[in-house]
Amino acid sequence: MMWEMRMLEVSAIWTAHVQQQNYRALLDAISHPGRVKSILHQQGGLASLAVLATLLDAEVSLADPDDLLEAEDWPLLQASAAAPGEADYILCRGNRAARFQPKLGSLPSPERSATLIIYVDSLHRGELKLSLKGPGVNGNADCSIAGLDPDWIRRREEWVCGYPLGVDLLLVDDSAVLALPRTTKVEVA
Repeated sequence: MMWEMRMLEVSAIWTAHVQQQNYRALLDAISHPGRVKSILHQQGGLASLAVLATLLDAEVSLADPDDLLEAEDWPLLQASAAAPGEADYILCRGNRAARFQPKLGSLPSPERSATLIIYVDSLHRGELKLSLKGPGVNGNADCSIAGLDPDWIRRREEWVCGYPLGVDLLLVDDSAVLALPRTTKVEVA
């Protein structure tokens, strides 16, 4: 009796090599707020899925209030589904104002806060001009984002005002990421 072996074909974003490269890009973006870093992603797919594939595993939870993920992505991500107020990671659209309160951590455990992955139209050109200051920024960093409702910046300010409590934002377009850690001062220019 012959057994036929079939290989499971998956996109490169699910491979360790690509996830390691994307993890390095994410670390660089977080270490240097305002710096746009390219993300290796699947053809025709969004960089936000590649970011999730890099960061998530079975130990964390994910909220997708805007239904950006396809049903077939969830098993590969391995994360459990959660409401936005309870999730470790939240994937949402930037062109819609925030309609939830993410978890902000606690003084004994500020790391138990949410990371928001916000999908925007473009990180390179846009109508929303931001000026960034703080750790990892040499002086000021300016960026212009397309597809980010200004309410996100106002809400972020509320969420991070009790530092070390707060949230970290990863703005992601079709091919790149820009990080706004809670330590960064963000002003609409």
